[in-house]
Amino acid sequence: MKDFYSELAEYTGRDYELVKARCVIAHIELAWLWEEYKDRPIDFYRETEWYIFGLSFYQTRLAEKKLDIWYQYQIRTHGWKKGLDFGGGIGEQTILAFEEGAEMDFLDVERSKTLEYARWRFNKYGVRPVFWSENYKIDQDYDFIVAMDILEHLEKPEPIIENLAKHTEWLFCNPEYLFFDKWNPQHISKFDLTKYFKKEEIYLWRRR
Repeated sequence: MKDFYSELAEYTGRDYELVKARCVIAHIELAWLWEEYKDRPIDFYRETEWYIFGLSFYQTRLAEKKLDIWYQYQIRTHGWKKGLDFGGGIGEQTILAFEEGAEMDFLDVERSKTLEYARWRFNKYGVRPVFWSENYKIDQDYDFIVAMDILEHLEKPEPIIENLAKHTEWLFCNPEYLFFDKWNPQHISKFDLTKYFKKEEIYLWRRR
């Protein structure tokens, strides 16, 4: 299992235990900062570095549940060759897909701290995705799309979901595992995938 805290300690040049502790409390700091940024959310995602800590903690939890192994198994079993990591954060799903031989496009907020860190990680692992900014309008087909922990951050997710369904048969998404509370105020939209997709297992959905 990857040590995401060790990677972030290398990236920041800070002590491992301090980095780990900061990852654990990142969701609190993000919730605190949202009040300042809630009227300009793109600046929130662009300027705060707390997301690289929060997402490192999140990816650690997924790996502990062996969902990285399950994700790679799906790519390998279906023989997928081309994917899109939509709102890809620190880039772990892109890295895992490349390890299975899939080519990936990667979308995140332009000039954000998170994108800077994802680029650093891609260089570390020798991964070369095609980059798109938050303004990318999906106009090509993909074998699969990853949209984990992203749609709830959008003011109007349904048009995005409809467009995703036009361009892929398979979607990784987690609507049933999201929180809408004081700890996650940046989760501003609940959404329903079932008009366009049918759940296959865990986080994997198939177009209707």
